[in-house]
Amino acid sequence: MSLANHVARPPRISSDTNRRDEASEKIKDYILTHRLKPGERLPTLRKLSDTFEVTRNAVWRALRRLHEEEWLDALPNKRYTVSDKVYTSILRSIRVKAFFYGDGYIYFSGFRRLADALSRECRYHNIDLHIHLVPRGGAPDEKAWEDCDIVLVDSDSSRAFLKTFASFPVPVIGLDANYSDLYRANIVTDHLLGGRIAAEAMLARDDRHASVVYHAGSENNPRIMARIDGFRQTWLEAGRPLDSITMIHVEWSNSSLEIALKLLDRYKDKEPRGSYFVTDGRLATNFLEAMAYKRVPVPETVSVIGYDGAQNGELTDPPLTTIQQDMERIAESAVRWIREIASGNQEKKVLERVAPVFIKRGSF
Repeated sequence: MSLANHVARPPRISSDTNRRDEASEKIKDYILTHRLKPGERLPTLRKLSDTFEVTRNAVWRALRRLHEEEWLDALPNKRYTVSDKVYTSILRSIRVKAFFYGDGYIYFSGFRRLADALSRECRYHNIDLHIHLVPRGGAPDEKAWEDCDIVLVDSDSSRAFLKTFASFPVPVIGLDANYSDLYRANIVTDHLLGGRIAAEAMLARDDRHASVVYHAGSENNPRIMARIDGFRQTWLEAGRPLDSITMIHVEWSNSSLEIALKLLDRYKDKEPRGSYFVTDGRLATNFLEAMAYKRVPVPETVSVIGYDGAQNGELTDPPLTTIQQDMERIAESAVRWIREIASGNQEKKVLERVAPVFIKRGSF
């Protein structure tokens, strides 16, 4: 069954729509955008008339029409409440699956935050959301498309989807994923801006030298490279010489302890000093652990700005200053595009960039 047939949506308002139809569409939009629950009362006739700048007669006829269409239930005092029947049938008919990367749990903490935010946002909008995992190193199930109208994929699960499927039978929304023309929409963090924010924080206190720490092999990770490019570009634009940036790569490991040991080995013969932009959340917390072991004062001798890993960052000593991906905003955007796609209003494929947030804590 096609999504267009499966989800009943009111037609767009044309230029020749009469005032009653215009008022009824505005009331529907009011119900949706204000997240009114089934059984919740609408404002008074006067309030609706003033809000929509239409006559009370037009509002009255619109309310009667929406009652006939079972959008509303009538009360004895000529007030109306949102109908459970139509509200549920229209919004809960949008069935969404979200795929995240991990075994037993979502692997990256940032995407765990995103999954929580998505769950809350979908509940607000009465969208039926089901979260699934794509196992590390595995592939999505061939039945991933069954019993859903829209699919959401995070960055790592999207790679598995693109490798497994030549085409997508339902619309797919990428969540900070590498862009593909198979996606109807892709909502990404502006990682270049994140790097710029880190550089601007250091420049604001007149730092003359900075170190950028990253995992070896990040040259193949467009997100990490965008963070580094944003930092370098802003630093050089401020008139700092290129040799005032020290690039430090650390070999990747699944073990946080091993990464911390690699960092300690790097600083075996010299003491770290100055400001560090650590481009990965877990790497940043490992860096702070290594500094603590060496008894290097933070932020007095070494100051650190991480990238994401905000949940762990609250627990480090000192708490980690970080550039955090705005998962709440990404979730809100995802739900907005779900509704646009379901309504048939979204025709062109889109790429939406969401600005990250600078969280100042004790490490900087």
